[in-house]
Amino acid sequence: MGLVQLLVSLDLSVVNLGLPRIADGLGFVGPGLTWVVHAYALAFGGLLLLGGKLADRLGRRRLLLGGLALFALASLAGGLATAPWHLVAARAAQGVGAAALAPAALAVLTVTFPTGPARVRAFGVWSAMNAAGGALGVLVGGVLTEHAGWRWVMWVNVPLALGALLLAARGVRRDRPDPAGGRPDVAGALLGTAGVTSLVLAVVGAAQRSSTATFGLLALAAVLLTLFTVIERTTARDPLVPPALLRLRTVVGANAFNLFLGAAMASAFYFLSLYLQDVLGHGPTRAGLMFLPFALGVVGGAAVAGRLGARVGSRTLLVAGGLATALGFLWFGRVGADGTFLVDVLGPSVLTSVGFGLCLGPVVSTATVGVAARHSGAASGLLSTSRQLGASVGLAGLGSVAATRAGASPDPTSLAAGLALGLTLCALLLGLAVLVAALVLPRAGTPAGDTSDEGSTPVQKHTPRAALAALWTGFGITCAALVVLHTVAAVPDRLAAHVRLAYPAYDSASVDRTVGAWMTVLTITGALGLVGWLLAIWTTRRGSPRAPWWVAGLFVVGTGLAAYLATVRDTSGDTGLPQAVGAAGLLPSAVGLVALVLVWRQVGTGRQEPARQPA
Repeated sequence: MGLVQLLVSLDLSVVNLGLPRIADGLGFVGPGLTWVVHAYALAFGGLLLLGGKLADRLGRRRLLLGGLALFALASLAGGLATAPWHLVAARAAQGVGAAALAPAALAVLTVTFPTGPARVRAFGVWSAMNAAGGALGVLVGGVLTEHAGWRWVMWVNVPLALGALLLAARGVRRDRPDPAGGRPDVAGALLGTAGVTSLVLAVVGAAQRSSTATFGLLALAAVLLTLFTVIERTTARDPLVPPALLRLRTVVGANAFNLFLGAAMASAFYFLSLYLQDVLGHGPTRAGLMFLPFALGVVGGAAVAGRLGARVGSRTLLVAGGLATALGFLWFGRVGADGTFLVDVLGPSVLTSVGFGLCLGPVVSTATVGVAARHSGAASGLLSTSRQLGASVGLAGLGSVAATRAGASPDPTSLAAGLALGLTLCALLLGLAVLVAALVLPRAGTPAGDTSDEGSTPVQKHTPRAALAALWTGFGITCAALVVLHTVAAVPDRLAAHVRLAYPAYDSASVDRTVGAWMTVLTITGALGLVGWLLAIWTTRRGSPRAPWWVAGLFVVGTGLAAYLATVRDTSGDTGLPQAVGAAGLLPSAVGLVALVLVWRQVGTGRQEPARQPA
């Protein structure tokens, strides 16, 4: 299973350094080259949920072997491509094969090692191979592109896939499809696959289309995923994502952690590749070699997690690893145009990689603990989907922020400034992941539910679903506001225009400093808002009598800040910020008022919603 994960991780990064040579060899024109990457990401991300469910229904071993065979054939065909569309089609086929084999392999691991120290060691090996593949992919891609030709970037997967196929055929025991699965939920499968695919497509191709088309795809994804959620909760058939999984704190918390982790790490790999090549001026091979300390650090961190996992618990490792990774990204945020590998890259690479290695095994183990064998494929597909969606959305969002800071025609100094900002925001994402681990995941030994028996539900005292839905909505709106603040170029431009109007005597440097100060204040305010939402969610989930007071405090402070930002005035009597900024802050405040009423009714009065009975 470790070789399978190495193969999947390797292919996610091995192509990137070969893109310029691929464009020259096949005659790609304009943005068409990006589809060499997007075709894989679209097929892989869109089909992971379906791949996980098929592993449960058709058999984990069968889907694993089929996925490996398809991946090997697609890699061979990609290396033989003679036209651009040949390679794009082969990359899409690779994505389909990876979407089948990745959740199937993880499900095999989950079922083979259900509990105990052996499970911790197994996931430690799996996570080490996962991270090593991602880091080595950059090195292998650079070496092959420079010395063997771009076609070997595809062909290198063939012997690896065939070797994994032979090992899996001999070493993985046959498993029978679940006889109690019921009729397949075709409508849910179609809606879920189409919704996730639309979301990935909206993100990965945003730079090549108008904002209207992007927002249209996002709206379509929202509609499809909403319908998918409704069907999954009401269908009498075998759902694509069993609702029992989403009632487990371990599953929800681990997938949320994985989402932030995937967003930060995918973005960081991209930023560091640009920094080493476009700022420091290293070639592909040398840049790939500079990722080796990162790969070794991840392996070391995973080994430490494997030794400590049975004693300190996954929650502690996730918090410690997330904090170490966040500190490493903050260190990376100091890079500049005059930096060097030894001073600016090596130290933070070691710290970040060790922290990342500490997280990988525990997050997978947590996401699959207490899950019935017949749901192991669905749980694995859900975890892989959260990682892929995080990587796609994070890279698109943080990449836009870095590009905006760098400017349209960046020199090494401005490019380094943009990359430093992107890496600093990666630290923010890891901070959010740490908050999720600390507030959502149960402590070691705390029962968090189990789906091993038919119709079982998680163990928890209170289930105020409506109140939690309102709180998570407020959290999501605040996240969206922070993303808009840092990704939409019109926001700082409008702030600058407003400052110039209010302070005509300011020169350009003063305007930039003022806008930067306002952006910092708004970012800190939003980050504190996220912390407040998570604290309110945590106390509400526990059914604490303090929950209504937490939510009331959040509502009062949020509304007060929004009102202040809408009415604050400068020394000339003009409004210091566009009133729309404060007005936008009233939207999460309105959601907070709804949440306050619901929490007070469902938690403050001791009311408990009845537990759902198994169908």
